[in-house]
Amino acid sequence: MSQLELWSRRRFVKASTLAVPVIAGLAGAAGFAAPLAGSAAADLQNRIAGTVVVKDDENYEVWRQSMIWQRAKADRRPDMIVQAERIEDVQEAVRFAATAGMKVTTRCGGHSMAACFLRDRGMLIDISRLDGIAVDKAAKLAVVGPGVFCRGLAERLAQDDLAFPGAHCGTVPISGFLLGGGVGMNTNAWSQGMSVFAVKAVDIVMADGRLLRASESENADLFWAVRGGGPGLFGVVVRFHLQCFDAPKVIWGATYTFAFAELDAVTRLMDKLVPQLDKDVEVLYSVAALPGVAEDAPVDQRQRIYLDVNAFAASEAEGRRKLALLQRDPLIARALDKVEDRAGSFDRYYSDNEAAFPQAYWMGDNIWTDRPMEAIAVLKRHIPDCPAPRGTPVVLYMGTNSMPDAACSRIGRFYVAYYLEWDEPAQEAPSRAYCLKVFKELKAVAKGSYINEMDQEGRPEDIRDCYSPKAWARLEQLRRQWDPQGQFHGFYGQS
Repeated sequence: MSQLELWSRRRFVKASTLAVPVIAGLAGAAGFAAPLAGSAAADLQNRIAGTVVVKDDENYEVWRQSMIWQRAKADRRPDMIVQAERIEDVQEAVRFAATAGMKVTTRCGGHSMAACFLRDRGMLIDISRLDGIAVDKAAKLAVVGPGVFCRGLAERLAQDDLAFPGAHCGTVPISGFLLGGGVGMNTNAWSQGMSVFAVKAVDIVMADGRLLRASESENADLFWAVRGGGPGLFGVVVRFHLQCFDAPKVIWGATYTFAFAELDAVTRLMDKLVPQLDKDVEVLYSVAALPGVAEDAPVDQRQRIYLDVNAFAASEAEGRRKLALLQRDPLIARALDKVEDRAGSFDRYYSDNEAAFPQAYWMGDNIWTDRPMEAIAVLKRHIPDCPAPRGTPVVLYMGTNSMPDAACSRIGRFYVAYYLEWDEPAQEAPSRAYCLKVFKELKAVAKGSYINEMDQEGRPEDIRDCYSPKAWARLEQLRRQWDPQGQFHGFYGQS
């Protein structure tokens, strides 16, 4: 197994961890027909090392569905899917699309619950196989391909005692995660609240096929857009240059379980006490149903609150000190269950997290807020009526960082997300309607939303609220400047 495969989607798929039809490792395999000889698609296939799949290929639908990581498959069909094996493939594909008058979107891990990358017509470029990592330990820098998993990046950096604020789910590739801002691990301490602010530069393929470097000193306006432009970006990022950090010696943690009746008390703890903790202590809670309890059971019997605390510490002693203030709070004594003195690592964190992600149907939505008590009052009214078998609100304390000037321009002290999971197609419509109703009400206490986990399909009119008015206007101006022919699709549902 090559070093690249160790940290990429390819190894993960080959291990059959994802129960979806995935073609990522089968390019060129028997049964996958090349484009019709003499066609324009065949000409593109001859010019690239990757794979071209067109709509009339008998295997097209398998490829299309494999672009999405979960079972909820958006009913949208691009004319062509191009899976790139190298950066030059991306350049060729973009030039081909321009000549053919095809709009372009980009997909890496397919983790967008809204599948915003999947559009009707045009070309979808899959960059998941661009998955190399090069580390400069002395400079604490890493050059990383977009297809690298966050878990894989953590594993590679650990070899040099380094770390990066990757996603909380290790199976998320870094590309879309970072481009949308990145609600990552320990960002309050490492990267001014969002992971993208630890990106030092990117290499990006533009609408005319050129490969450019964008940083604070080169193409600075393009770099401004890259740091948060997400699914509305007008280019394909093919390499990230990342600022890394000294790895913690231990992630010292604890988890406390509370009755649903303690929801207000736990939220007050988050609002009043948690901001007094060190910046490198990450605190979140989730509300989840107990397994094996009937879905129609009273909410107090069915739901529990799980408060999770992790200190990114230099030693066990430091970890204990960092958690002491919280552990002395009277609320902790009322926990129904507790796991304390947990000496963890990135590997353990990711393993525990990934256990909660079986292959089912998923959707979600979120807000930023500075008013957690009011947000929880809304959720408390609606949680008992959730039609999805598994609905999990999550509240994460984000801190009070001053954000750099970038497209990523909306954040609150708290991130409030709601993840819905179901098993049968018939449960999708009521789940989506419920989620839309809840978040329309939550808008009254919101400071906007995080683009990566927003219900872009349900409320596309609110996508602009993921950005400040000034940033939204500048993104549109830069799109006209860098992509004057409209080569790249814009945000989902926008004209």
